[in-house]
Amino acid sequence: MEAFNILFNQYSNQAIRTVYLIIGRNDMAEDIVQEAFIKCYKEIKSLKNAEAFRSWFYRLLTRIVWRYCSKEKNYLHTESMDDNNRETIADSLVLSDIAEKDEIKRLVNEAIDKLSVPLKTTIILYYYNELSIKEISKILGCFQGTVKSRLHNARKFLEKELRSKKFEGYSFYNSLNGKEQDENVKPTTI
Repeated sequence: MEAFNILFNQYSNQAIRTVYLIIGRNDMAEDIVQEAFIKCYKEIKSLKNAEAFRSWFYRLLTRIVWRYCSKEKNYLHTESMDDNNRETIADSLVLSDIAEKDEIKRLVNEAIDKLSVPLKTTIILYYYNELSIKEISKILGCFQGTVKSRLHNARKFLEKELRSKKFEGYSFYNSLNGKEQDENVKPTTI
């Protein structure tokens, strides 16, 4: 039980944020994470390799999230979110000397929210949770090529969305677009 408490303390906050980024509702995110940890507790004996816990747990978590999303018929949008309390992928942007940081975060969040659940999940696992393509393929139960394709399609979609918002001067836009970074542009990552 003590070891499970350590796992809970280590993964619960990031799991809540991950689910919240996918579904956009804090109340549901907490319920889903609670359900995931209950299922994790019941099934942890089936985990053969302790080093694979992270991938195993996120696979369990994403399956539960996707089940909730299918029940809600994708009516999970950010209109119900409080932007002041929202922890998002855009929070990882390093945008020093840019006064419009909140506006940029809002626009990036809106673009990410327009992605389908599989694309959004892949982007969140890759950029926010910093999981490798191999780990994501295990979590989502698909081939690595499928993960790469989803990342490519999501980046193309985000490029199109951000281009329409006049983001061409930012290096995170250029990295999505595959362009070399201009030496006068501040480094930015998502």
